[in-house]
Amino acid sequence: MSKKRRVLIYIGVGIIIFLCGVGSSSLFKRKVYEIKEWVSRPFLPPQEMRTVKLYFSASQENYLLSEEREIFASINPNKEAKQILEELIKGPREPSLSPTLPSSTQVRDVWMEGDCIYVNFSSSLAKAHPGGSSGELATVYSIVNTLLDNFPAYSRVQILIQGKPRETLAGHINISEPLRANLDLIKKNQ
Repeated sequence: MSKKRRVLIYIGVGIIIFLCGVGSSSLFKRKVYEIKEWVSRPFLPPQEMRTVKLYFSASQENYLLSEEREIFASINPNKEAKQILEELIKGPREPSLSPTLPSSTQVRDVWMEGDCIYVNFSSSLAKAHPGGSSGELATVYSIVNTLLDNFPAYSRVQILIQGKPRETLAGHINISEPLRANLDLIKKNQ
C-alpha cells in the first residue's frame, strides 16, 4: 500500500472519529444537562389525597345528591376550597346526576373569614345560568352545601360575582347575604 493511500485512510478514519466525537459530545452535553436539571429540582414529597363530597342535582328531581371525589390535600384551606369548587364546575361523573353550575364558570378567588367562606365567581356563573327557580336553588345550595360539608368549622357561605354581592343569580334566590346550609335539599344516597 502506498504511503499516500495510508495517509488518506488515516485522515478518513480521523474524520470519522472526529465526527463521532462531535456527535457524541452534543449527546453527552445534553445528558449532563438533563442530569443537572433533574438533580437541581426541589424534592416534592408525594401529595396526599383528600376525599370530598360534591352536591349535584338529581336528574328530574328537586334535591341534591352527593358524589365523592379525590382532590390534592393542601395546608391552605382556601386552595382546597377552590379545588373543590373547580371539581363541582366539572360536573358529576355519575350519569344519574346533573351539573349545577355552568361549565364556563370560573372561580376567581376563595377566602375564609370568621365563620364565613367567601367565594368570588366570574360573571359567567350568572350569565350562563339556565334560569328557573329550581335550577337556581340547586346551583346556590350545591355551592353552599358542598363547601360547608367539606369545611365543617364554617357555617355560612357568601357568593360573590366579579367581587361583589348580587341580589340573585337568575332572579329567584337571594344571595346578597351569607347563606347557611340547606339540608332539606339533600337526599341521602341509596
